[in-house]
Formats: sequence, structure tokens, C-alpha cells
Amino acid sequence: MYSINRTIKLTVLDRHRLELKLKPVFIAQLSIMNSLVQPAYAYKNGEFVEVLRADEGVTFEFIAQYAQNTSSEIFVHKTDYLAIQEKLKKDIAQITRSLSQGDPLKKGIKQGNLLSFQMENIYKNPFDDELLAGQFQSSKNFSNLLLQNKSMQKSIYHKLTKQSHHYTVLQPLLSSVLLLSFLQSTGMFSEKEIQNFFLTSYFKDIGMSFIPREKFELAHLNELDKQMFSEHADNSMRILDGRLPFNRTQLNIIQNHHFLNYKIQSLISGKQLPDQDKMLTGIESTLLSSIDILVAMTSKRPYRDDVSVFKALELLKKVISDEYPQEFKNLVIFLRQFFKN
Repeated sequence: MYSINRTIKLTVLDRHRLELKLKPVFIAQLSIMNSLVQPAYAYKNGEFVEVLRADEGVTFEFIAQYAQNTSSEIFVHKTDYLAIQEKLKKDIAQITRSLSQGDPLKKGIKQGNLLSFQMENIYKNPFDDELLAGQFQSSKNFSNLLLQNKSMQKSIYHKLTKQSHHYTVLQPLLSSVLLLSFLQSTGMFSEKEIQNFFLTSYFKDIGMSFIPREKFELAHLNELDKQMFSEHADNSMRILDGRLPFNRTQLNIIQNHHFLNYKIQSLISGKQLPDQDKMLTGIESTLLSSIDILVAMTSKRPYRDDVSVFKALELLKKVISDEYPQEFKNLVIFLRQFFKN
């Protein structure tokens, strides 16, 4: 077990120099590296603390313990930062080209992890066109893999839930996998339609890149914070419009994908929320939003525990079963099987 006990004693000048050399990465991204060229640091109580020597190598044990006990981010030297990004691009390109070869389940789990790593980078720089286009193509290929291997969708979903990715990047992927699996089970949609819904769901939260990371750890938000969160769907649409091949319907769904959340808030408060009647609704939008809410409720957050699928369905029943009774019934039947031990 590693321990943070190598506090770097630095002068003020040296500390600022070190800050200029370091860049934060998400701890899970180190899993693609065997070792680093320079030491890695945690930032604790106003000081950089060396937590990994260059000669120690990167282990899954270290990553898991660091994520659990310290932070979701770790600081590495710029040389290592660039090496991580280059290795990630290379790994994604390689696995995207070879998805049809080898064990599809192992390939699917690996690509899901790599997509999560890269989405974390996109959140940091959502206006990198090359990064965004590459992520779109990789996620499109990932959806093809899922569509062609229906039997492994459940396994990939549950494997991904056990990964140490931050929920802001894991949630869209989980929601999209579950949505694809459900839509395919109904037999009501073509593969092309299902793929479009998958991609719409996957990129719908990219506007959260404008929200400071620490805000996602808070149980209670001030009014300014609430405003930032409420704007993320609009921001997602604006970021994606004209940069990815989404049609107007997809962009409208992205812009309005929180309409069920507003409906739930209205139900709880007993008040009509501003602009609620202007939100785009429809069966596709409703299913996408419903599954997003269900995944969020059944996933643990830093500020709350998860709830059961049954509890999540109880809430969803109140806002969708009257308008879409058959679809809700189909969703219940599907989820019972999907989450069956």
C-alpha cells in the first residue's frame, strides 16, 4: 500500500516553478502507462506531495488506492502529460481498427474505458475539433460493436460501472449503452436510428465542461451554481452544433434532454417551472431522458448513495406512465432482466 509521506519541501519560488511544470490528469488515465519519466504529485493542504517516483512504475493497486484515498486527479510533468495523451490517441485508434478481431467482450470493455479517458480530456478542452471528431468516430464504432453483439451489452455495462472514472464521464456512456440495449430489445427502431440515439445520448452532457470540477462534489448548490448546471444542456447544443454530424432533431433532444428532470421538480414542488411548456418532448426524447435519470439515481455520487432500480422506476412511473404506458411497461420488463443477478 502506498502512502503519501514524501512531502516536497520547497521555497515559494521553487513551488511556483514546479506548478508551471505540472499538469493535472485523471488518475485512471495512468492505467495506460507502464511508468512515468518524472515523479507524480498530489496537491494537499497547499503543498505538492510526491506520491509516485519515476522508478516505481504504475500499478492498478496504486491507481485504485489513490482514487479511493486521495483524489480523482494527480499531477504529472508536462512530458508525461503529453506522453499520456499521445498513448491514449494511439490506443483508441488501434482498438477502433481492430474491434472485429479477438474477444469482442474484452475489446468492448477496453474501448469503453478508453472512451471515458478521452471524454475527460474533451471536458477539459471541448473546442479541440480533432479530439471531438475522433471521439465521435470511436463512439460510433463502439455502438456498432454493441449492436452486433447483443449478448454482451449487459456485461459491458456492469463492467463499466466498476471502473474508477469520474461520474461526469461515466454517466453518459452508461446511459447510452443502456439506451441502445433497450431500444434494440423493442424491435421498433432500425440500427441506424438506434446508433443516432446512442450518439445523441453520449454527447448530450458535453456542456458540463464549463462547470468547475469541484461543483460536482457538492450536495447543495448556491443560486449561481444552479444556474451553471441548468445551462449545460444549452451549452452542449451550442458546442456540438456544426461540429459533429448531428441533425436538428438530435440537437433539439440534446438541448432539451433535462425536460423530465424539470417535470419531476415540478411534481415535487407543485409549481410550473419557467419555460417547461416549451421543452421538446416525444417518445425518443422521453426514453433518452428516462434512462439518463435511472442511471444517475442507481449510481453513487460523492454526496449521496445510490438507490435501487425499483426506486428509480417508481419515480419515473409518475412522470411517463400516463403518457407512454406501453413503453413504460416495456422498460420495466427490460430492466428487470438487465439488472437481474
